[in-house]
Amino acid sequence: MTTPPDNRPSQFHLWTRIQSWGRLLFRRDTSWKVKAILGVAILYLLSPFDLVPDWIMGLGFLDDLTIVSFLVAWAIRIAEKK
Repeated sequence: MTTPPDNRPSQFHLWTRIQSWGRLLFRRDTSWKVKAILGVAILYLLSPFDLVPDWIMGLGFLDDLTIVSFLVAWAIRIAEKK
């Protein structure tokens, strides 16, 4: 008897993406613009100051996710051009 496929979302893919972004940040041939954008994304995540405070249910974390996603996508787009 065969086992059914696992349809649960996997955290593995997200972790590998985060690791690849970290490698991009610390590579010597990565441009300073990409490093600066990724650095700002990390600082925004770690900063206690947000556009929308985190104690507002849902919206506080949603703004973090939106801004960091935008910054990472922008950095990847710049890195792919080279």
